[in-house]
Formats: sequence, C-alpha cells, structure tokens
Amino acid sequence: MEHRAWVGRWRDELKGLAILWIVYYHSQLDLPGGWNLLHQWGYGGVDIFFFLMGMGLYHSLQKNNDLRGYTSRRLWRILPAYLPVLILWMAFMYPSYGLSTVQAIRGISGNLTMTGYWLQTPRVFNWFANGQFFFLLIAPLCFALLTRSDKPTVTLIALLILSGLIGFACFGQKQLMGASRLPVFLLGMAFGMEWPVNGKRGLVRAGYLTAFFAGLAILLLATLRYTWTLLDYGMYWYPFALITPPLCVGIAGLFQKSDRTKRLFTPLRKLGESSFEIYLINIWMVELAKKTGVTDPWAWILLCVLNLFAGMGYHVLVIQGVARLRKGTETKHT
Repeated sequence: MEHRAWVGRWRDELKGLAILWIVYYHSQLDLPGGWNLLHQWGYGGVDIFFFLMGMGLYHSLQKNNDLRGYTSRRLWRILPAYLPVLILWMAFMYPSYGLSTVQAIRGISGNLTMTGYWLQTPRVFNWFANGQFFFLLIAPLCFALLTRSDKPTVTLIALLILSGLIGFACFGQKQLMGASRLPVFLLGMAFGMEWPVNGKRGLVRAGYLTAFFAGLAILLLATLRYTWTLLDYGMYWYPFALITPPLCVGIAGLFQKSDRTKRLFTPLRKLGESSFEIYLINIWMVELAKKTGVTDPWAWILLCVLNLFAGMGYHVLVIQGVARLRKGTETKHT
C-alpha cells in the first residue's frame, strides 16, 4: 500500500519533525494560541519515534530475524551514543544530588543497564532510553507472534489488550509514561505488515481520518475538562495511539506530493538522522538550564539551536567512531 511506502521513504524527515517538537516541548518557550497546545502535547513527538521504531524493527526482523545479528545491530546504534553522554552526565551531576551510597549504586546500575526507569532507581538519566531498550528486547517476540499467527488480526488485538492491561497496572506511577507507549509501538510493527484491507484505499483513508479525529477529540477533552486524567491515567499519551499513525501517513503524503522540492527537506532529514544524539544532549541541556534558572525566551531559542547543531555534530562523531571500532574488530578476527 502506498502509505507504507510514503512513511518508509520519509522516515528521517518525520523523525526530524518529531525531534523539533520534543526540543520545543522541553524548552520554556511560552507562545500564544495554538502553539501553547502544541507545546503541552509535546509528548506526541516521542510517540512518532516509537511508531517509526516499531515499523523499522519489523522490516529489520523481516529481512533477517537472527537474534544475535539483530541484537548486535541495535546495540551498535544505541550504546556508542548513549554511554559517553550518560557517563559524563553521572560524573558531572551525581555529586550535586546528595545521594547515599546505596542510592548512588542503584542509580548508576540502573542507568548503565537501562532498567532504572522500570525499577524506580534514583536519578535516572531519562526514561526514553530505558523504554526504547525494553521495546527493542520485546520486538522479536512481537514479530514472531504476528508473523507466525494464522489469525494476525486476532493476535494484534490480543497484544494491544495485553499492552493496555500492562499500562493500567501502572496507573498513578511514573512507569505509565513508558508503558502507555506499548500500543503505538505495536501499531508501528503492524504498520509494516501486509493486511488484506490495505487494498481498499477508501476504507483505509476513512479509518485513518476517524482514528485521528477521535484521538484528537479525546486529547482535547482531557486537556480542557478532565485534567486529572492526563498524568495519572495516561490521557496525555494513550490518545496518540490513535493520532500518530494517521499523522505520520498524512505528513509523509504531503512530503510525497512535494517531491520536486525534496531538497528543501534536507535539514529535516539531517535532524532525523541525528535525532537520538540530539535527544540525549537535550535532556542534559534542559536540566542544566532549569538548574541555572534560564527564563529568557531568546536564551531558550539560542539553547535549542545550539542543541540541534551539537546533536548533529555528535552524531557524525558517533558514526565515525563506530565505523573505526567495527573496522578494528573485523581486522582482529581476520
């Protein structure tokens, strides 16, 4: 179906938009009108990442479902970027937190193993890396269940129900922010599959529109009238399971129609390729800015711009470093 091809082709551009949304959300910029809602709903940028991640992991496992190769590829992408930033952050920030010896040991172990968020260890660097790592671990199982099932639709519904129950068990807990992203991740994996309904364009488009406006209506209602549901009951996040797939398809479709001017989207693509490194630096930047009391809007704009360029530069360093490490490893084995 064409919508899968659109999202696959413009995946990095979508990630570029998502990281801009996240950087804006983490900033203290206060803009009027609809920008305020866009800022408040900045969680949606992460949902775009998890949706695209699910789709990407499905295609990766479809090409080669060897678990050893899969694990190696994922770790080579995450750890070289994550560990240097994490170690520097812990060395620089931990002394200022006043942690006890037990808390420090728990925190360091939780951060290094990317389990700290789920195990409620003190001073986790950020929940996203921990959530991403968990989803990477369960992706092969989800892939096997979906592709080997005689009734993949029933299997997908069962997985979504299970993911919902896991989220419900986290109501009122910090872990809900991660657990509530399981549905959108599973939908991302399912998006990569071939479904009989894909051939019915009218029905598919109607489904996307219905899902998008239903999710948006739920999110608006929770934001404007039932604010008590936003954090404790996950209404900041669950509506994006409905919003994110049609949002990605719609934006990718617009990119596709603007194919003749695709060079204009090069900056977005570069941002998308560097999105993980930008995110890692952003987390530390925001924490330092809040600690030092940065409130001036122009200072925040400058910090955000510097964050984007620093992340892109760090991405280049990571890619070059990984290439040298892998080349050295291959040379030793030959």
